Amino acid sequence: MGAQYSSLNELKSNQYLSQFVSEEIISVNDPFWNQFLSFRLQSPFTTAHSKLIDESCSIFLQQFEANNPKTNNYGTLIEVFIRLATAVRDECDDNIVTWQTYSALFILRCVSKYFIEIDSEQNLYPYFLPQDNPDRVSLMSYFVDTLFRTTIAIPVQSYSYALHLEVLNTLLSLLSIQMCAKDAALINAIYSIFMHRLDPLLISEFTRTLLEHFIKQTECPSTLAVAPLSGSDGDSGTLYKIGQSVAYGLWSVVTLGMGSSSTSNTTDETVTADDPAYELRNRHLANQSIHLLLILSNHFTNDAHRNPYRLALLHFTDTQGNPTNLPDSEPLPWFSVDYRRLYDILCETAHTDQSTLLLYMLLHRNQHFKAYVISRTNIDQIVLPVLRVVYAATERNSHHIYMSLIILLILSEDDYFNKTIHDIKLKKLSWYTERSLNEISLGGLLVAVVLRTIQFNMTRMRDKYLHTNCLAALANMSSQFQNLHTYVSQRIVSLFNLLARKHTKTLDLIKQQTSTTDESLSNEYAQDLSIIEDVMRMVLEIINSCLTHTLQHNINLIYTLLYNRDIFDNYRTHPNFEDILQNIDIVIVYFADKVDKLEQRSTEYVKEALEMGAKQFPLDRLKKFPELKFKYVEEEQPEDFFVPYVWTLVYKSCNLYWSSESILIFKQQPSLISQ
Repeated sequence: MGAQYSSLNELKSNQYLSQFVSEEIISVNDPFWNQFLSFRLQSPFTTAHSKLIDESCSIFLQQFEANNPKTNNYGTLIEVFIRLATAVRDECDDNIVTWQTYSALFILRCVSKYFIEIDSEQNLYPYFLPQDNPDRVSLMSYFVDTLFRTTIAIPVQSYSYALHLEVLNTLLSLLSIQMCAKDAALINAIYSIFMHRLDPLLISEFTRTLLEHFIKQTECPSTLAVAPLSGSDGDSGTLYKIGQSVAYGLWSVVTLGMGSSSTSNTTDETVTADDPAYELRNRHLANQSIHLLLILSNHFTNDAHRNPYRLALLHFTDTQGNPTNLPDSEPLPWFSVDYRRLYDILCETAHTDQSTLLLYMLLHRNQHFKAYVISRTNIDQIVLPVLRVVYAATERNSHHIYMSLIILLILSEDDYFNKTIHDIKLKKLSWYTERSLNEISLGGLLVAVVLRTIQFNMTRMRDKYLHTNCLAALANMSSQFQNLHTYVSQRIVSLFNLLARKHTKTLDLIKQQTSTTDESLSNEYAQDLSIIEDVMRMVLEIINSCLTHTLQHNINLIYTLLYNRDIFDNYRTHPNFEDILQNIDIVIVYFADKVDKLEQRSTEYVKEALEMGAKQFPLDRLKKFPELKFKYVEEEQPEDFFVPYVWTLVYKSCNLYWSSESILIFKQQPSLISQ
């Protein structure tokens, strides 16, 4: 047959495939392998493509599962692949060996994934045990080691792209044991190889290579767009349009999972070459690389299981920076990448869950990269797409919203960021549709979007964790508010007004419940009241912080407070608000007196009077409150959140197909099953 594409129907009559899955034991040096590996099928570019391959091979896989314990042809094929991959690394050329290496790996990936899906421990586990001598490395360790070295050593060229992609697909399939296995022992066996049985230098270089794949975003060669999926030889060259499984919808933060439909993993969105999304969705190698980075860096993150991928990812430095900044407190060899290129691609892809999660990890843990991001003069390029994700909350899953908000919170911890974002002026934003915002600063837009999110949350979601993060970010920024847009000032005050109305309504509901015996409902209302009062207090503290630190630079906020002073009337003697409202009232009374003395009350004259008054305002009359500073702290058991989240992204977006019946990671945690 030669190294040619084969249609799926050709598999049914392939004598070598039938021989491979039969009861015949095939030695590693048998000429059979040369013939068997001379046919080639296309790596899946879509979930539908992957499912079709699985279904076409199912009969052979079932037969192979039954016979492999006696033949060990799976282990023999691993040895054949290791030999071929070593030869390819030595030659790095477009030849028959490269194609055969790809074919061997394609088959191994299909078999491994099948074994994992059906929980066939007896077929997989023996390969994790040292052969003959307990001091020897297991065959599976050699296999993973070879996959890593293949990724690192072979340049990404048109002839090697498919092999690179299949290496990553195979690694994803092996790691998917986390989704499918019933027995934790098998999960630990596979992950132990990745975490503890590989050379630390190899791990560091592999992590760097994955990050470089993501940065380069190399497009799939056009020759690989031909994926023969037809049922007859006559049209075996049919162009299979590149697509990607896409599933949208707002998922509750506690209801992550597989969607209401069992076939959600097979939905494909056709993407054509003239589609703006085509360029990014055609970068399959980058797509699988970031999935692997997220998987490997978010598992086994506690002290008992030191994660070398996470350490490498969270300590790498800038190739343009000072090498003396390399950390010396950890044993792992560190690497460097070009921060500028990484920053640019994160800006370009920040609208995706995967890039948002990677950006979160780097900002939260990699202090070198965080400092680099905050120092950018074009920081709007990363902040704007994050804000756009938050703004389009109804079109995103809630985890993506949370990660985006936490990114804003982490950035707001830095005073330099809080200051510079008000110096960046934005032109008209087409995606902000509620109001035409001309000449608004990046800082003003950030405040507006976060306020909108709180307001949306209070009326629809009642999610305390979400609005706590929102308010913390606003609080961190409040002392640096500069020249807030009129619209932004109005949104700050209108949020308090909305909360005040909800406060009054909730009090009425509590009074109505005093005559009933429904204690649970009364407790629920009391809890709601407590949350509302906490948020009201924080909004007042944010207003007070702005007035205390930057009063002269926020005339629009003073103007808005002055003409909405009556919304505070019912709370001046409230024990939770009395002290903070005294400061705000001092400001209101002072500027009200200035306005009352005006002969003309037009907006222009009023604001001119406010500007003059602000220069003369005696700040020492205001009571000093502790500076508002909040720092994001990750949960004690972050894997409880991140592991299911990452695997949901992989399940939806990596273009491999897993039967929903085989996925256990979500079913084992009912709170993570989608409504």
